[in-house]
Amino acid sequence: MRLFLDANVFFAGCLSKDGASAFVLELARKKRVELIASKLVLREADRNLRRKAPPTAQKAFHRLLQQVKVCVVPAPLEEALRPYEGMIENKDLPALAAAIASKADFLLTLDRMHFLPSGLGLRIKKPRLLGPADFLRDIYLKGKI
Repeated sequence: MRLFLDANVFFAGCLSKDGASAFVLELARKKRVELIASKLVLREADRNLRRKAPPTAQKAFHRLLQQVKVCVVPAPLEEALRPYEGMIENKDLPALAAAIASKADFLLTLDRMHFLPSGLGLRIKKPRLLGPADFLRDIYLKGKI
């Protein structure tokens, strides 16, 4: 099971040991899922942890990156973003395009306002767009991995 994680999932999972994001990271530590991220996503997660979280959260992020093999995909080229323009906020286009190019099974994000209600899930079949809690409830707990 290949999961492309948005920066906010890394952020939440490293900030708190509880919650769905932390559980998804733990699944990766146990090699139950494969994590995928773009360089931009990892940079954003690191920057936000440095700016908005206690130092322990950023240390947890760096420890995670040492413990778990994250498949890092390159940032998409400008032309790869064009087909998705207008579907979501421009700031989210690089993560969406990288997730699609990575051939991930799921794109997990906490950004419900921009990703999940936008109707993208109807237009983009893979990766399937879910929040971490939805992934755990609908996929993991039902034994689909």
